[in-house]
Amino acid sequence: MNYPSRILVVEDQEPERKALERVLRVARYEVVAAVSAEEALDWRDQPIDLVISDLRMSGRNGIELLIDWREVRPETPFIFATAFGDIDSAVRAMKLGAADYLTKPVDPARLLESVHCVLDKRPAVVPPVTPRPSPTSDGFGPLVGRSKAMQEVFDRIRRVAPTDSIVLILGESGTGKELVAAAIHRESPRAKGPYVAVNMAAIPAHLVESELFGHVRGAFTGATDARVGRFEVASGGTIFIDEIGDFDPVAQAKLLRVLETYTVCPIGSNDDVRVDVRVVAATSRNLQDLVAKGQFREDLFYRLNVVLIHLPALRERPEDIPLLADVFLRESAAACGRAPMSIDPRLMQHFMRHPWPGNVRQLRNLLFSMVVMARGDVLTLADLPAEHQEGAPPSAVVAPGTPIQDLEAIERTHILSTLEAHGGNRTHAAAALKISVRTLQRKLKAWGLENYLHRDIAAEPVAERVTS
Repeated sequence: MNYPSRILVVEDQEPERKALERVLRVARYEVVAAVSAEEALDWRDQPIDLVISDLRMSGRNGIELLIDWREVRPETPFIFATAFGDIDSAVRAMKLGAADYLTKPVDPARLLESVHCVLDKRPAVVPPVTPRPSPTSDGFGPLVGRSKAMQEVFDRIRRVAPTDSIVLILGESGTGKELVAAAIHRESPRAKGPYVAVNMAAIPAHLVESELFGHVRGAFTGATDARVGRFEVASGGTIFIDEIGDFDPVAQAKLLRVLETYTVCPIGSNDDVRVDVRVVAATSRNLQDLVAKGQFREDLFYRLNVVLIHLPALRERPEDIPLLADVFLRESAAACGRAPMSIDPRLMQHFMRHPWPGNVRQLRNLLFSMVVMARGDVLTLADLPAEHQEGAPPSAVVAPGTPIQDLEAIERTHILSTLEAHGGNRTHAAAALKISVRTLQRKLKAWGLENYLHRDIAAEPVAERVTS
């Protein structure tokens, strides 16, 4: 008989703890929780397959918990969650034997990828850990698809994974680029090494070099401590650079040098550091257009474009929609504590016709919203939000008879829909709306939605199967 893996979540902030528990339970793990390192140690004599702990907590911190736990149970793997500015502590934890670290706010897809990888590498104990299913015709790990286009993606993953080749993943926002990168790492000889993901669109331009390559103490104003860069942290494993099309032009030359020499030079240092790392990059932008406009180095483009994997948009593989909808419906119902649900055929026909500008992420979010609001166990066209109803006017167009006081609501709907279509990426959404990022952020703040779709785990109730 197989038992679900038991995971101990250690977090002193209740909202973050509950969010982590929810995502793991949706993925069918048994979850127990502790609010402090002291309470977590009470579980040390119980069967625990994995510990996920915050690094900074009131009382004893996560590193102290790791050291104390290992005195009795040295075989238990640890994953740490840490704030953006505390990567150095995470590096120290990994040197002490931690399996991985995640930056806050924790991305659900990244969390589950790390959990899968860690548990897959762990020796079987009693109760046994449920093994990860092998690739099938319906999917490759968490990626799902029966279409010819997705089968070609799966085939390229299988062929490139055993090598150390640089991989460039192209695809619209929401198509699953990070899951492809994680699958390449998981199926590679580097699977036992670290998997480090960094989203260039989420890092301020002036911090890009420090984040990737590190800095020494005193290198610039505010550099009170030395910092280990992501490339060095990923040594022995894989670094995934998401949204590389947003890479700061000034730093592109340094990245090119790293890809050619596999050495990094921290800011303020004269010494090169050798890194043994496999590079996977991704973007939703057209790099060749950026090269033509002088916004992306041509030599860097050709250095990255060694093995190309193109992820199709959802509208290009409508035959996969029923399979994806079934997966997300089951996950959404479980997350909401509802009985199994089904989809009316007419609603499925609507899904097949819809253009899905936000791709698989949009389908997942829509189904979760419908499950939350549904009155019955069968989703129908009547359960669709207003903007999806047949014949509904475009959100940015004022329908005849609309009162003037509803103009702000129309603007809000249009902006939120655009954000959803671009996966929460403020830069891309602002460009599509033809407004500045500052204007977009000001409007969201005025509506109390400054964190809308901002990869906040508390707002991600469903374990992501596909994300950008």
